[in-house]
Amino acid sequence: MKMKVIISTLLAFAFVFTSATAQDVTYNLSEVTEFKIDGDSNVRSWYGDITDANATLVLTGIENISADGLTPDVFSSLEINIAVDGIESDSGRLTSNLQSYLKGDDYPTITFKLTEITAIDANGNEADITANGVINAAGVDHSISMNVKAVVNSDGSIRFTGKQDLLMTSFDIDPPTAVMGTIRARDEIEIIFDVTFAR
Repeated sequence: MKMKVIISTLLAFAFVFTSATAQDVTYNLSEVTEFKIDGDSNVRSWYGDITDANATLVLTGIENISADGLTPDVFSSLEINIAVDGIESDSGRLTSNLQSYLKGDDYPTITFKLTEITAIDANGNEADITANGVINAAGVDHSISMNVKAVVNSDGSIRFTGKQDLLMTSFDIDPPTAVMGTIRARDEIEIIFDVTFAR
C-alpha cells in the first residue's frame, strides 16, 4: 500500500514538473533589420555595424503569445552575445580601431543579460517595455535601464526596437584620438537595434 502511495506521489510530482517546464518557450534571434553602434567626433560621425550576434529569449507561463500577455513575470531570461570581430564600419582602419578599443583579443564577446522587467504598457499588438540589464564589454560590467518597443507579429515572432545611450568610459575605454589629438571621439555612443525573435 505504501509503495502505491509513493509511486502515485512521484508521478504527481513528475506531472507538475513537466507541466511547468512545458510552459517555457524559447525564442532565438532570427532577423536583424538594424543593429549598430553610432558615435561622433569633433570631425565627423562614425558607426559600427554589428554583423555577428546571437540571442536567446525565454518566456515562461505563456501559451499563445500576445502583447497583452507580456507581463514582467513572463520574461524568464534574455541573453545577447555580440562578436567583437563582427563589428564593421565603412573603413577598414576604423573597424580595426573599434575592435582594438573593445579589447577584442582579450574579450572577444560583448554580452547583455536581462536582470529585471520593471514596467510594460501594452496597446494592441505593441508593448512599451522598461527593463534593467547588464552589459559586459571590454571585460567590464555596466548596469543599464532601457526602454524597448515590442511588436508581436501575426506569426508569433516578436520584434524589438529601440536606442540605448552609453558612455565609452563606463567600460574603462578612453575615447579614441588621432592625428596628435586633433581628432577626438566623443564619449557618448548610441546602440540602435531593430531585431526579431522567433520560436
